[in-house]
Amino acid sequence: REDMARSLVRPMDEDERLALIDGLKAKWEHVNTDYQSITHLTKLDTTGKIKRKEKYEAELSQIEKDIERLNRKGICVDSTM
Repeated sequence: REDMARSLVRPMDEDERLALIDGLKAKWEHVNTDYQSITHLTKLDTTGKIKRKEKYEAELSQIEKDIERLNRKGICVDSTM
């Protein structure tokens, strides 16, 4: 059973890894642009503005973590998906 599980996992191709990193960087730029547009507001006086700011911060943080993970060597991918 363990052999079968191993066969479903493959090393990530370098081109695939670089394409993912490029895509994440582009997404980070887009989210950061949106985030910067609301951080220039001097006061976040509504719940919507506050929630939007928090959402952007969480999204930027997650994208940064994902990029950091993809910069590691020896990434394996589940090929069943």
